[in-house]
Amino acid sequence: MRLFVPYFRVAAVALLILSALMLAPMGLTLVGYGGAHETYLLPLAASLAAGLIFKRLGHPAPAHINQRQLFLITAGTWLTVPTFGMLPFMFMDNPLSLVDAAFETVSGMTTTGSTVMTGLEQTPKDILLWRSVLQWYGGIGIIGMTIAVLPSLKSGGMKLFRTESSDWSEKEIPQMKDLLKGIIGAYFGLSILCALAYWLAGMDAFNAINHMMTTVSTGGYSTSDASFGQFPSHLITWLAILFMFAGAVPFVLYIRFWRKQSSRILSDIQVKGLLFVLASAAGFLTIDLVLTTEMTIFEALTASAFNVMSVVTTTGYANANYGLWGPAAVAIFFFLTFVGGCSGSTSGGIKIFRFQLFFIMLQRQFKQAIHPNAVLVSKYGTRLVTEEILQSTIAFVFLLITTLVVLTLLLSLTGLDFITSITGASTALMNVGPGLGEMIGPAGNFQGVSDAAKSILMAGMILGRLEFTAIMIIFTRVFWRG
Repeated sequence: MRLFVPYFRVAAVALLILSALMLAPMGLTLVGYGGAHETYLLPLAASLAAGLIFKRLGHPAPAHINQRQLFLITAGTWLTVPTFGMLPFMFMDNPLSLVDAAFETVSGMTTTGSTVMTGLEQTPKDILLWRSVLQWYGGIGIIGMTIAVLPSLKSGGMKLFRTESSDWSEKEIPQMKDLLKGIIGAYFGLSILCALAYWLAGMDAFNAINHMMTTVSTGGYSTSDASFGQFPSHLITWLAILFMFAGAVPFVLYIRFWRKQSSRILSDIQVKGLLFVLASAAGFLTIDLVLTTEMTIFEALTASAFNVMSVVTTTGYANANYGLWGPAAVAIFFFLTFVGGCSGSTSGGIKIFRFQLFFIMLQRQFKQAIHPNAVLVSKYGTRLVTEEILQSTIAFVFLLITTLVVLTLLLSLTGLDFITSITGASTALMNVGPGLGEMIGPAGNFQGVSDAAKSILMAGMILGRLEFTAIMIIFTRVFWRG
């Protein structure tokens, strides 16, 4: 039982936060916007009761958290919280089925952004807000939010935070407590700035708040079936590009900037790598669109920059069906699905730093081939690249490729065609949102996918969000032998 005490403690706070967040859409219903307030009564009560029970089971607070407990906390919390988060979808007018409610919730909390809901323009506003809240809660991480308000976990909080995210940036903040507070503060600050910017640019308050939550979290849920295509304004589009990029930057850089330790956010090695990928892909697609369509240069640049930023940062918005831009564009967007943003951000994907490590590894391999007896030392920024770091990177990519193959085969067995299967598996593992093809492409959704396929995709979303190890390790025999 002692093995599970830290899990109960973290899950308790996560569920209490979830129940508090339910008050936002419930408040909309009480003032006459949205559906019935009964949609949230039972879910709120269930989340609150479970949180209080788990809090009781989590006493006394552990003095130390071991490595097994860290993985158990992360995996257990990410399996528990969505179970309660999906309840409003099952109690609303025209409720979703169990599988669809779970899919919408897991997709939201992992900030994947794939959806089974259509007719969003006619969907009650409280449900639209709840979808956005789920993404905003999951953006910085359920664990990240929890640690910030749970003092008893401060000692092992950073290790726990890293089992949930790929935070690999250098830490120059003296105390871990200050670092986590700074990350949460930066997240709230960006959220406020984004909402104000959208509102001042012409969005109504409801859309500004919803799209703030799904932009900064790089989640991608929208309030319309047309996604961001509902906003023809170029100003709003470029603001979305800016804030999607802001969500894909390591949040520790904002802390350094705020504390005047460094004002050179764009000079960070990861950020420079991200900018290079974005500029290269958007530049190529802009030229291609100008040559093959009747778009002006600015229109082509805006469309290219927005959709490239959306896919690379794993946000998943779309304002055009880029599946119709030609074979070259389709191929580019498929490969961009795997890139991702920076470590320590809200983005999914492989992450920029891993690609940079592979280039370092390749350079070292070439040098070693020419000078076989040389002792070579490689650095990533100011950090020494050790064999342990390289091995963990190789292990991650191996797990990714293996899981991608398995999920693609499983999806194919449900009757999906190869393009839908492989891009569906890719977008789930990378937490991107839309895939390719008529069914799940940027102009489609996942409503027509079978329940079996949705269950497979949900597993992929959670595996991708926790970067495989944190969830896979609890299913190994060695973990339970301890």
